[in-house]
Parts: sequence; C-alpha cells; structure tokens
Amino acid sequence: MLKILVLGGTIEARELSLALVETGHEVTISFAGLTRNPVTADGIFLISGGFGGPQGLANYLLNTQTDILIDSTHPFANRMSRNAFIAGRLSNTEVLALRRPSWNRRPGDRWKNLDTLEKAVKRLRHAKPKRVLLALGGQGAEQFRKCRQHQFQARVLINSATNLATSSAHRWKGLEIIRVDSRRTVTEEINEICNYRPDLMIVRNAGGPLNAKLDAARRLSLPVWLIDRPPMPPVPLFSSPTALLKHLQNEKFA
Repeated sequence: MLKILVLGGTIEARELSLALVETGHEVTISFAGLTRNPVTADGIFLISGGFGGPQGLANYLLNTQTDILIDSTHPFANRMSRNAFIAGRLSNTEVLALRRPSWNRRPGDRWKNLDTLEKAVKRLRHAKPKRVLLALGGQGAEQFRKCRQHQFQARVLINSATNLATSSAHRWKGLEIIRVDSRRTVTEEINEICNYRPDLMIVRNAGGPLNAKLDAARRLSLPVWLIDRPPMPPVPLFSSPTALLKHLQNEKFA
C-alpha cells in the first residue's frame, strides 16, 4: 500500500483518487480554497486550503511520510504545479502529473491561439470597441479592466468562489457577470451567445470532453481567442487516470 497525496479540484482527480483507493492505496486529496463543497468518497481523506508554499508542502510530505505526490490540478493552476515540483525536490518525493488532453482545432473553428492572457489584454487595449465574451471561469477576467472601450460579459460557474463572483469591488462599468452551469448544452450556449451578440469569445484551453461553448462558437462562426496552457514542470505527465494507474502498476511503486 502506498500513501498518496493528490492535489485536486478536477473531475480527473476524483476519478483517480477513487481508483487508487479501490486498488488498496491510502489517498488524501487536497482542494484549494476556490473549490466549494468538494465531493469525496469513503476511504479518501480530505484536506482543504494551502500548504504555505513549496516548503510547507514539502514539510507535509515528510511529516506524513507520503510516497507519491500527484498533481491533478487545473491546467492553468501553474503556481500549484510549480510548488508541487519544488516540494518534490525538497522532500525527495516522487511527483506525477495528470492533465486532461487539450482541445484541438476542428473544421469551422475561427481560433487565434495566444500564449498568455496578457497578450489578449494587450491586443484588446489597442482594438476598436467590441463586445467580448470572457469564458474564463472567473479567473483572469479582472485583467481586462484596462480595456475600457469594450463591453464584456464574464461567465462564472454557479458555485464559483472567485473574487469576481463574490465581490463587486472586483467589477467595473462595462462588465456584466452571469452565472452558468458547467453542464450547459450546445443549444443553450447558442441561445446565450445569440442573446449577447459578442464579436469575440476568449477561452482558456482547459481541455477535456467536447466543449459546448466552443461547439456553439463554431456553428455561429464566432471568432475565438484560445489561451494556450502554461508550460508544465519536468515531471512524468499522464492524460488519463487509467494511464497513470498503469504506470504505477508497472513501476517500483506498485
């Protein structure tokens, strides 16, 4: 039996944790403060909040004699991924990463790939007035405060605990906030886009299953600025819980 810490907050982290428990491992899953009402199952230990940076995480790994640290955070939680990598080095703990596959361009997509959200802000600051749909989950929308000539609609999930979702101090004139369910259909997305009539949608390449908002943008021929993922630290990377489990079974940790 291995003692495993999973840095979670994603569907993949939950699926992996359940599978690890079923194969006889002791699993603790950690959620950041932005995850509201995380769901766990019997046999999985839950902790929430931060560790106090990479050194705090390293201390936790050493104090709990954790065998493996698995980074299964959001693809854009790059600070947490860096902290996990550094903590692994400091504590001499094996670090693995689980990331859902990125979205790939399909026929009909009008995508412009940008390296960072900052580049999107810079482009908009010097552009003619537009109606912009920010499908960023509430993270990063505040950077567009500088682009005063545009009208923005920012989507946040119903259960979001981000500053944009919970505090009016982080909003500005020209920004509309709408709360959405993550399970929206393509038809619902098309109706929403038609109601707002944006000139542009900005989305992070979070990846995963087919995405309703991107499907809707394709059908409506709506331009999309797709923000590329930040680079990952140099740790073994897996695209599915199944692939990571197979690795554990084949390596010395099995």
